[in-house]
Amino acid sequence: MKYYSLYLFVSCLLIQPLSISAQSTFQNGYIVTNENDTIFGQIKDRSAEPFGEIFKKVKMKKKWIFYKKYSPRSIKSYKIGDKTYESIWYDSYTELFSIFHISKADQGEKTFMRLAVDGELKLYWKEYRDHANSDGYEIAIPFFKKTNSYEMVRVTQGVLGFKKKLLRNFFSDCPSIVEKIDNGDFEVPEQIALYYNSSCN
Repeated sequence: MKYYSLYLFVSCLLIQPLSISAQSTFQNGYIVTNENDTIFGQIKDRSAEPFGEIFKKVKMKKKWIFYKKYSPRSIKSYKIGDKTYESIWYDSYTELFSIFHISKADQGEKTFMRLAVDGELKLYWKEYRDHANSDGYEIAIPFFKKTNSYEMVRVTQGVLGFKKKLLRNFFSDCPSIVEKIDNGDFEVPEQIALYYNSSCN
């Protein structure tokens, strides 16, 4: 079982750059405006490797060759291929040597984050390029957010796995999920989010 889990983890690491880079071309999708109108068309949100970037404004074209840009302030969300991105407020600050993350209206900046799991507990992936690294690959960091709270919690600490102490406090309303986290029953953030939404409400 351990070898299978390691194989699954490594496979995900190898597959992720391919799935992300596939978004460097226009794909079928749609945007949802601030007025809740849905507009279908061809979507592009990043440029191709090796010197690509994640756009701050998503590009969309319909039957014409020209495209229109949409910023996080101008739309609620967009979908490209099988991935959905929401426009959310995001800010972070440091207090007593700890970093806190929040999503509160008019605080910080609006940004696009990939919505991996929706429900009472949302799982977002914050994507960015690692310009400090020579290869400059894209990196995604998972965050949990409960719908009735401004707080966002970073789920993992790089290769060290889940931030268990932080998650214990965050999930104090659901002892069973804390027990499963401590027992190592979850391998990826998606499993935690799905369990919370189905068993902790």
